[in-house]
Amino acid sequence: MGAVSPPSTARRAMLTVALWAGFWVLALGLAGGLASIPLTQMNYGRGLDLGGILAGVGALVVLWALRPRDWFSDSSKQRSDPLGPEEFPELHALLDEVARKVGTSAPRRVLLSDAATAFIFMERKWLGLRREPVVGIGLPLFALLSRDELAAVLAHEYGHHVGGDLRLGPWVYRTRLAIGSAVESLDDSAFFLDVPFRAYGKLFLRVSASVSRQQELAADALSSATCGSASSARALRKVHAYGPAWRVYLEEDVVPLIEKSVRMPVLEGFRRFLQEGRRRESTEKALEEAEQQEPSPWDSHPPLDARLQALGAKGHSAIKPGPGCLELLGGERPAEDAWFARFTRGELHTMPWEDIAPRVLLPRITQQLAETSLNPRATPPEALPELLAEGGKLWDRLRPTGLDLLSPEAKRQRAKVLLGDWLATALELRGFRPELRPGTHLRFFRENEEVEPLDLVEWVATGQLPVDDYLAWCQSLGPPDPEEEKPVIPTG
Repeated sequence: MGAVSPPSTARRAMLTVALWAGFWVLALGLAGGLASIPLTQMNYGRGLDLGGILAGVGALVVLWALRPRDWFSDSSKQRSDPLGPEEFPELHALLDEVARKVGTSAPRRVLLSDAATAFIFMERKWLGLRREPVVGIGLPLFALLSRDELAAVLAHEYGHHVGGDLRLGPWVYRTRLAIGSAVESLDDSAFFLDVPFRAYGKLFLRVSASVSRQQELAADALSSATCGSASSARALRKVHAYGPAWRVYLEEDVVPLIEKSVRMPVLEGFRRFLQEGRRRESTEKALEEAEQQEPSPWDSHPPLDARLQALGAKGHSAIKPGPGCLELLGGERPAEDAWFARFTRGELHTMPWEDIAPRVLLPRITQQLAETSLNPRATPPEALPELLAEGGKLWDRLRPTGLDLLSPEAKRQRAKVLLGDWLATALELRGFRPELRPGTHLRFFRENEEVEPLDLVEWVATGQLPVDDYLAWCQSLGPPDPEEEKPVIPTG
């Protein structure tokens, strides 16, 4: 397929420049108007009065709020090492292939991102006198998208380059930065000077968002013409369907374990996360919020339905992740090696998901409980109802030393978490096997029995599980195993 001609950008450029100029006319006009009051009083009046002094101070406040900040850097710039052609030749071969079809040259710098997205921006060098395009690709895209679908995503990003959007983007970004900085600086000025900037900011966001949405549709059209509408539509559906889940999985499962110096199979964990039928409440809530977020008039991207309709795609057919194109990075393990090398620091202990609970979480919990009087050997599981009755006082009795500003409800919730940890260690002492599954709380298994300690604590606390039934279940647990020293994986 030959090169595709980019759409005209003259109208968008004129609108963006007009919005940028309008902001500075507003800002400098306001500062000049305020400054003219004390000048007029001194030159043509009886001298400065309180109003003139306040106006002069207001002018200085506005000018200070408009000072340049981070103007010669790009907020989207990634500082990770690029994916070089020597190490990842197949990836660069695909980048070059798509670039030829689009009618441009492939960026020399390719970055690996930790988000389920791709991006392109102009890297500013020599104080902005030189610019080079940089493309970034998220690790999950290699696992979710086929080669053809990833090519469609790359063609979309190249579309922003050949369409001139990267020349317009810095204007939009800097104006947003200037408006936001001005509002933040003037918010506590007591002169209500932030009001006009807030009003203009809403106008600018609405109009610039409309421009950005048109840019996205134009890039989609180029992607469709280059790689086919079917591949473009499938890629959009997959990113829309699984992007929020990846973000929640990364924040709630991967990052907390990395902070404990654990390296786990990230992509395998994501597959398990998607298949998990009973996730923890906080994860389900985060997923629901991410997936049901209402469109905003200030969104920079059109709604998925509008993008699919523009591509000629109909219906909402079920979409499945994979089979992926991890071979572009040498396979799943080399891809994760590249990701961990770029996004983590310090020594990590590599282990499968099955080893994380017994080797890391349970020894840490046991060590933390040893610093309190809540000893799982001295305090049997039957004590749970009595401990729950203490409520927030239990936290006051067992909490770490230091300043404590928690509310009574927060103390009760902390006490429940502490009791969940205590019950977890008590179950392990009685032959239960701990297991951590992505998206879930710590669970314990013994033969055909499955227990989630935090759920059990909550059920007893709320009466979903009657105390008599709980105590009867405790009788079936048996005595604890003989005491055994367990090593603790050091934390980072």
